[in-house]
Amino acid sequence: MPAQAISYSDYWIEPLPFEYWAGEPVPTHDAGHRAPETCRLLGDNIRYLRLLRRWSQEALGLEAGLHRTLIGAIERAEVNTSLGTAEKIAQAFGLSVAELLTARPPTGFSAGRDTCHD
Repeated sequence: MPAQAISYSDYWIEPLPFEYWAGEPVPTHDAGHRAPETCRLLGDNIRYLRLLRRWSQEALGLEAGLHRTLIGAIERAEVNTSLGTAEKIAQAFGLSVAELLTARPPTGFSAGRDTCHD
């Protein structure tokens, strides 16, 4: 069976200058703003669960069918990931997306010093 060609664009979408939410353009990359709380929570939880299992970003990427650089960007809250991507990551951990988005006690892991963007 021939290897399936996978495009880098399958894993990463270059950020656009504006994200459209409810028809309103919202700036997506402003160094003066922190990432939205949900992006930080998701990133922190992914990092926490990954390190708890002693997985590298590459190992999680392989389990979820995603590129390791995307895993890192999500953990750092640099991207606002899609629900489909969050579901792939949750399934890799054997969790639901709701469980992945559940707040956990502070662990010292910190994500989201940058603005969350697509």
